[in-house]
Amino acid sequence: MRRRALLTTLPVSASIIAGCLNSSNTDNTGDEDTAETDTTSDAPQFEVDEDAPGEFILLRNQPQEPGGVTVGDEFEIAVVLGNAGGESITGEVDVELVPPNEDSGVQTATIVVDDDDEIPSGAARFFTTGLFEATVAGDWELIAGTGIGQVYQTYDPIVTVEERPDD
Repeated sequence: MRRRALLTTLPVSASIIAGCLNSSNTDNTGDEDTAETDTTSDAPQFEVDEDAPGEFILLRNQPQEPGGVTVGDEFEIAVVLGNAGGESITGEVDVELVPPNEDSGVQTATIVVDDDDEIPSGAARFFTTGLFEATVAGDWELIAGTGIGQVYQTYDPIVTVEERPDD
């Protein structure tokens, strides 16, 4: 089976960001688990409602191709998920990669936050998800899917896919 055709949900690994964030008022799934690390400086501060149940917030994304993404690439995207509620959270959430035109389909990836990756109130974790397939050039958007209650106010959803250079 080709990896991009894999439609089952597989967990992705995460590592907690060193320290908690300041809580002042402020379908294609990969088949490899990838542990990553991140630092507090890489995650934006966000508002936490200590009286609310745990709630996933999509904070940041970054394609994991150092030379950029070109048409034909299969690639992963790193996302930072936070907890904007007062209770620790686990569960499954989806992100969707929306193409720049209607001719290509939306690609969905599931992130599994299990007991080992639990996100405490006011904290954030770094996850790697995908594989996604760059089928057309243009500005794609990585948006929150099922299970994500908030998107950070200055979240940039754009994932740029370039034309493949002539060899």
